[in-house]
Amino acid sequence: MIKLKDILSEGKSLFVFDFDDTLARSDAYIYVKKSNGQELTLDPAEYATYKEEPGDTFDFRDFNKMLRNPRAIKSNVDMLKKALRNPQNKVTVLTARAIAYPLNHFFKTQHGISPYVVGVAGANPKLKSDWIEKHIKKGYTDIFFIDDSPKNIRAVDGLKRKYPNIKIVTKLAK
Repeated sequence: MIKLKDILSEGKSLFVFDFDDTLARSDAYIYVKKSNGQELTLDPAEYATYKEEPGDTFDFRDFNKMLRNPRAIKSNVDMLKKALRNPQNKVTVLTARAIAYPLNHFFKTQHGISPYVVGVAGANPKLKSDWIEKHIKKGYTDIFFIDDSPKNIRAVDGLKRKYPNIKIVTKLAK
């Protein structure tokens, strides 16, 4: 089991948590319209490993609404709460969603916490790695990133080569 105190040292610390299928599950789907007219319905876990084909178009309408039937992933929410307890940490929920309010409402009403939520408004893994890279450039030296998407983990792992003196720990959420 990962212990937060073992991850980061004495530098400027940034903790970044994905939301969907990392901190919570909800009844939200991604609709994929194939070039032949067929429509697929994917949950976030299926979308995380979906291989896009030419002509696919994606509809994320469920992610622009209040959460339906949200269920916390306790171990990861506990890790989030622990990171939030240290006021010297910058702790962010970094989501592909465009709208932060439904997540803020979930955290406040169900967990009594108010983490900083940033919506990157897109599923391209580069959006999350670019956001983290901006924080490296702001002086963050110790970074912990947890996400359920192998694509997002690979994108952030790519920063390790670019910034070998920055401690970047990634964890694939299960």
